Amino acid sequence: MKKTVFAALAVLAVPGAVLAQAYPVKPIKTIMTVGGGAELIARIVAQGLAEPLGQPVVVEVQSGAGGSIGQEAVARAAPDGYTLMFSSVSSHVAPIFLSKNVRFDPIKSYTPIAKVAESILLIAANPGEPYSTVREMIDYAKRNPGKIAYGTSGVGTTHHFSAVMITALSGIDWVHVPYKAGPPVVTDLITGQIQVGFVILGTLGGYVNAGKVKVIGTNMTQRVAQFPQIPTVSEQLPGYEPPPTWLSYFGPAGLPQPIVQRLYTEIMKIMHLPETRAKLEATGFVVSTGSAEDVVNMIRRDMIFIGKAVKAAGIQPE
Repeated sequence: MKKTVFAALAVLAVPGAVLAQAYPVKPIKTIMTVGGGAELIARIVAQGLAEPLGQPVVVEVQSGAGGSIGQEAVARAAPDGYTLMFSSVSSHVAPIFLSKNVRFDPIKSYTPIAKVAESILLIAANPGEPYSTVREMIDYAKRNPGKIAYGTSGVGTTHHFSAVMITALSGIDWVHVPYKAGPPVVTDLITGQIQVGFVILGTLGGYVNAGKVKVIGTNMTQRVAQFPQIPTVSEQLPGYEPPPTWLSYFGPAGLPQPIVQRLYTEIMKIMHLPETRAKLEATGFVVSTGSAEDVVNMIRRDMIFIGKAVKAAGIQPE
């Protein structure tokens, strides 16, 4: 009888270990729900995972409908480690406040794996504008209500929420011009169609060095290495909270912990390589890693932040 019990216990103890050793036995797909320059990160990780896992890792961009299409696809996928998701706060959290028909829960629908990076957010102005800091811009806007048009990559994006919080704290009257992506914001900023733009560093490219735009504020928790002389928005506007800019990996809900741990370990190795850091910084991102627990805590915090921003902006879900 004792032998039978011990045998049963042994069988119960084996699956996790066997699963970790056997995984993966076929190609892995990473669905990317965020567009733009973040694809570089997804492909760096995919290439880095292929060798230690012994299987190709394919990156598939599904950033349509604010990323909701890809998010829902991963939420429906089997929790076997062969469908992963590379997501951002804009596609993972914001849609639940912007749409009445979202079919995923930011926490319950997924298994967090790892945080890997953050976007570097900047506020830039046309060089001809008579202000060089966010504080000066606010003062100008108060003297000239409605004279500043600012561009973002769309309603309900991180950039838009940043502007909303600046409006709420300063009381300025300026005009929002939403675009479908970051590059058109920069184009119209250079030509003077808009006066201010909320963009990521990667989108600005060499325009700052060429003098075609000027950075008036860094929209991060601390000053950016590339612009150490430019103060953060928080330094210039008391009470301002920088928007979340994280990029993280997830699996469907119920992903076995042995698989989560293996993926986390391998992803961390890739992100901490000097060459990875150099590539990210050259394209407007910073390596910023975190565990599955860190990711869940970020999401909970960001749901509060975005909820406040949506309310302040008067945005109604559609």
